[in-house]
Amino acid sequence: MTTAPSNATPSPIAASPSAPASPTPTPLPAAPVRALLDAVRRGDATAFTDLFGATGTVDDWGRTFTGRAAIRGWSDREFLGLDARLTVRRITAAGTALVVDIATTGGYNGPAALAFTLTADGRHLDRMRMTDE
Repeated sequence: MTTAPSNATPSPIAASPSAPASPTPTPLPAAPVRALLDAVRRGDATAFTDLFGATGTVDDWGRTFTGRAAIRGWSDREFLGLDARLTVRRITAAGTALVVDIATTGGYNGPAALAFTLTADGRHLDRMRMTDE
């Protein structure tokens, strides 16, 4: 695992109107993850869903939602539909996954970490897994 150097510039995505800025500097994550965090900050469910590949999956503590329609339904019921907001605390690489340690506000029952795996072409999210790593 790697962590951000102490002189890294904080991510502008880390701050949300309802939460303080990240206390730990974090590097900007891979483009699809950065776009997802931005979509969550804006509350944009369509942009959030479109970031997943056609067979992308959300793993919500063992409950899986595969495909954009299932992910949108999950988000509407349990994530963005409950005004979830994320504040990035730390970003690390773990094998082929990018793990984003978050604090949350809104209806989402965090804090936790989100582990992201990208599609082979790196343009979409293949998997977003809630974890306590």
